Amino acid sequence: MFKSKRLESESSFKINNISLIFIYLAYSSIFLFLNSYFPILFFDVLEINRFVLAFMQFLAYSILLFRPVFAAITDKYRINGYQRKYYIILSGYSLALTYILMGLFFTNVFVFGVFMFLIFISSTMLDVSTKSLIIDISPTNEIKKRHLFFMFVGEALGKFFPFFLYFILINDVYSLSSWENFIICSYLFLIPLLSILPFIREINQVKPQVIENSENLNISGHNDVNFSPFSKITFILFCVFVFFAFSDVIFAYSFFPFLLNKFGPEKFNFFNFILLFYFLLSIMSSAIGSFLIKRTEPKKIILILIPVVGIIYMMYTVVPFTFFTVLYFIGCSLATIINLNISVYMMKFKKGNKSIYFHLIASFRQLSIFIFLPLGTLLSSVITIEYLIIIGAILLNLSLIPLIFIKL
Repeated sequence: MFKSKRLESESSFKINNISLIFIYLAYSSIFLFLNSYFPILFFDVLEINRFVLAFMQFLAYSILLFRPVFAAITDKYRINGYQRKYYIILSGYSLALTYILMGLFFTNVFVFGVFMFLIFISSTMLDVSTKSLIIDISPTNEIKKRHLFFMFVGEALGKFFPFFLYFILINDVYSLSSWENFIICSYLFLIPLLSILPFIREINQVKPQVIENSENLNISGHNDVNFSPFSKITFILFCVFVFFAFSDVIFAYSFFPFLLNKFGPEKFNFFNFILLFYFLLSIMSSAIGSFLIKRTEPKKIILILIPVVGIIYMMYTVVPFTFFTVLYFIGCSLATIINLNISVYMMKFKKGNKSIYFHLIASFRQLSIFIFLPLGTLLSSVITIEYLIIIGAILLNLSLIPLIFIKL
């Protein structure tokens, strides 16, 4: 009996890790398409009014502010006895469907905006449910870090397919038919997601008292935060830190159009070819980040790396193509390590089986994206992208101020 349960547990662990890879492969691919390649299509091919586009972004990204609501729903209401499983399945299929429909109507910015809004509803619920599941099924910090590693592997793999499709399909960046083929072929990366969703494993929680009694059970280790008056200040400071830590998205939407115009189509295509190997760098960076977490505190790593990334951002604006490419890979690698450490840091805020505190903090990341990404789209029509990048570097470094005062 003991062996049987152990084998079942190991099997569930493997299946969930594969699920994490496939879920975040699709998740990161969709947002790479939306935030890196669609801007080129809208800015340089369709020449869509950026004020209209920014308005659509504000509407779509407003969903991110409801992340704590989605977290509260998955914490409180079970479906068929499961706390997270069916939320993951339903939101995963919904995400795939709405992305496909959005791709069929991309030339109509208003219809595109409606489907982008629906994509953000589905993707937010998927991300909330999956990360809540990670917290639920991770009885120790070590297991939690392992699950996060597989999540970051999925995100890294998700960044391979868009680069690959662009390199082989976009021969003429200004050809609308090439973009149509590019979008249709992007549907292929949804296949792993749709195939793995039914196999998500979770302990069936049919007894309400299991949920209630687990309120007082600390399963994530002695480093988790008890919400005393002092730690409430820590909680607020951490929320402010997270808000500014992701404010560099102010130049994210305009970045690839900036590279296309700065270096020209040929160098930009070569840059995309090099990015085919980026997923390997991301996996290595995640592994390095996991190793560093075991050796030192996340706060120390973040304090050291954020200023370095800020300097790299500023150098983007002045260096020639060869140096830019090297700096870009270094910057992305360091950003991956920073994000992994922030995720581990955030998961210290936990109480029993409730993931609401984690998602409250995460909502400040979404608030930052909601404000700064559309704002960057608006500002790109009146100031140069170089200035946006410098502003992003300054905002990123402002996150160090609250972080210094966090005693955790």
